[in-house]
Amino acid sequence: MIGALLEHPRTKVRLQAYRTSRAVFDRETHLGQVSVLLHDPQPDVRRMAIRAVCHARWTSAIPVVTGLLEHPHPVVRTAAADGLTLWGTPAVPALRHALDHARPDRRSVYQDVLDRITGQDVTPG
Repeated sequence: MIGALLEHPRTKVRLQAYRTSRAVFDRETHLGQVSVLLHDPQPDVRRMAIRAVCHARWTSAIPVVTGLLEHPHPVVRTAAADGLTLWGTPAVPALRHALDHARPDRRSVYQDVLDRITGQDVTPG
């Protein structure tokens, strides 16, 4: 029932289903349910889902979050980059895979996050 509500057309219903899932289910079940919201049409809902799975270090979501580095909305891209950086080393294989298969003009997206994780990020200033 809650799984169906996570795909409801109204954002408020999806968010309430998220909160209910967190209160009712065990951690693994809840994170599995939250992973549905990684594909939500609302950027803010996606950002919330990214933060939830990243702070929980739910490694099953790493490939999906890596794919969100190319999302058209900057809020989602930033949350994905920050979340992957928070994961650290477990995210490296997925990032390297994405980097190897990305178009040349999109490789910097993945390389920037890899550099942040490996400590090679050089920021001016």
